[in-house]
Amino acid sequence: MKNVTIVLSCYNEEKCLSKMYDNIISGFSNDYNYELLFVNDGSTDNTKQKILEIKNNNKLSNYNIKLIDLSKNFGHEAAMLAGLDYAEGDYVVFMDSDGQHPVSAARTAIEKLEEGNNIVAMARTENKDQSFVGNFFSITFYKLINKLSATNFVENGSDFFAIDRNIVNYLKNNYREKIRFMRGIVQNIGFKRAVVYYAADTRISGHTHYNFKKLTSFALTTMLSYTNTPLHLGVGVGIFSGFIGVVLLIYTFLTRKTAPSGYATIIIFLCFMFAILFMLVGIIGEYLAIIFAEIKNRPNYIIKEIV
Repeated sequence: MKNVTIVLSCYNEEKCLSKMYDNIISGFSNDYNYELLFVNDGSTDNTKQKILEIKNNNKLSNYNIKLIDLSKNFGHEAAMLAGLDYAEGDYVVFMDSDGQHPVSAARTAIEKLEEGNNIVAMARTENKDQSFVGNFFSITFYKLINKLSATNFVENGSDFFAIDRNIVNYLKNNYREKIRFMRGIVQNIGFKRAVVYYAADTRISGHTHYNFKKLTSFALTTMLSYTNTPLHLGVGVGIFSGFIGVVLLIYTFLTRKTAPSGYATIIIFLCFMFAILFMLVGIIGEYLAIIFAEIKNRPNYIIKEIV
């Protein structure tokens, strides 16, 4: 009988965990042995105590429950990496602990792995908890990154995916960068891949921990990590500036004036070019920040306790 590890990243999800546990044990088949790997990402509520309560009350012989308690909040990507490092199953499924990722889709993903696929990506067809604006930005993000990057990402993908043991070992040994986009890494390494489409359920309780600022920062960092296109903007802007300069030079000779007329036009053009210049400097700064984070080589996460 094969072993399946279900990695559940938790941050202040005490009100969701009991229901999520019930959904898992009622939704998965008894054809496997299961390891429920809860990663407590520095929660400030009673999430840790709730996980220990679930562990102590578990009576199912084919379910082994483990808690990885991080020393502080390192972020969702770091929590998933901790789960990846300590998962022992033949198949590993990554799910959020808020109940939005349906167990039925996870069960289908395991079936896809049994068919010989190495990676099963999940793509949302609907998100009941996300606003129209949120859905719009999500769609725009994937369309933009697919245009800029050489990697073809599954649109509306999420941190809900399944991988086999070979992929787990490969990721553990080779992909240790600090600025991470796990769903992107999984889709970027090749191997045989399948896609499962699902409708995201409503959260069991509470609200998302990703506000607009966090999502914007996450989207920007992800795009810079997977494409060098923004760095090439400088060349394009330089060519454009040179072209405008030539046009102004020709205009000056043809009108026999020392400078083109239109003070406001010149000021607007200068402001525009300085805005482009500072934008390019900012883009370079973002790339340098990513390089700086990698060079420091600090740990992605610190474990306080494993229970």
